[in-house]
Amino acid sequence: MHLRFIFEALSDLNAPGEYMRYYRQLRGLTTRQLAEMLNIVPATVLAYEQGRFPIPYDIAVLLAEELQISESLLFDDFCVFISAPYTKLLHTVRKSYGLSQIDFAEKADISPSIYAKWESGSRRPSRKMYQQLKAIYSEI
Repeated sequence: MHLRFIFEALSDLNAPGEYMRYYRQLRGLTTRQLAEMLNIVPATVLAYEQGRFPIPYDIAVLLAEELQISESLLFDDFCVFISAPYTKLLHTVRKSYGLSQIDFAEKADISPSIYAKWESGSRRPSRKMYQQLKAIYSEI
């Protein structure tokens, strides 16, 4: 008979990186071992687990396979937003409101220059900024 002790309740987890860390540790893998399986560097694994970077779609698919979990655990609405062509989505939503970049950004309390970089694709929104946009523009 084998007993497994789960060290933290699944209900306490709420972000893709937290699920990633939980299942990596549950499978007895180090960050280095998982990084080698995914063909990425260990620092990137840590960045995903800590929520500093969203997990890209292709990595999430491979990760779900390696950890034997559902891909849906590795995506939240922010990850889906970033994985999709978010620049086009931002542009489309802004145009549907008939707003300039400046007006669109100011309504969401975001710097217009930062927003312009997001829409052009030269910079990516953080999770916090995404949530700020989403609170004002539910279509995003």
